[in-house]
Amino acid sequence: MKLCDAYTGFMTRTFDPEMLYVECSQCGLPVIWKNGMTTKLLKMAEIDPASLDERCVIMSEGCPSCRPGETAFTTQVIRLNREKDGAKPMPATAN
Repeated sequence: MKLCDAYTGFMTRTFDPEMLYVECSQCGLPVIWKNGMTTKLLKMAEIDPASLDERCVIMSEGCPSCRPGETAFTTQVIRLNREKDGAKPMPATAN
């Protein structure tokens, strides 16, 4: 059950950065890493986890699937835009 502010409808709990979706920007596969890695990366990048929400994703510039043998990849936090009122949803495309 979600806790919402009755007046605004917004979540009152902080967003857990470990729940951020991580995707390889090269091959499009999801990236799974050990628990705590997202928090560690955010701290190294000096990104306040309180500034993140469900629209944020982490994009990796490669992954073990598309770059076998490599163990370190550049990452970037991206905030997706909200859809504008009245805008038609865009279909998803596959790689």
